[in-house]
Amino acid sequence: MKIKGLIMIALGLLLLTACSRPLEDRVESFVSKTEARYENYTEEDWQKSMQEYQALAQEYKDNYQSYSKEERDRINKAFGKYTGILLKQGLSTAGNALQQAIDGASSFLKGVFDSMESEE
Repeated sequence: MKIKGLIMIALGLLLLTACSRPLEDRVESFVSKTEARYENYTEEDWQKSMQEYQALAQEYKDNYQSYSKEERDRINKAFGKYTGILLKQGLSTAGNALQQAIDGASSFLKGVFDSMESEE
């Protein structure tokens, strides 16, 4: 029973420590983690990532005046980097979709031309 209590205290302290990290550190850590893994993200991973981003952004907005210019600059830079990751991923996804459309277009157009030739 004592061990269970010690484990609960340790977990509580760990949680308290994690939550007490400065926002700029948590945002930079979040962005670094995303940058390292985003190429393998599933749709579910992106949803979780966006939820975490929104929570961090809301905390920033709610406490904006309490941050120094240096802290705001660090947070804004990290948010900018995350936005760049989203754009890069979006462009990659759009490029893949375009390539699939192009690949399908040639056979689609062949079918159109074949049907036009068969009527002559």
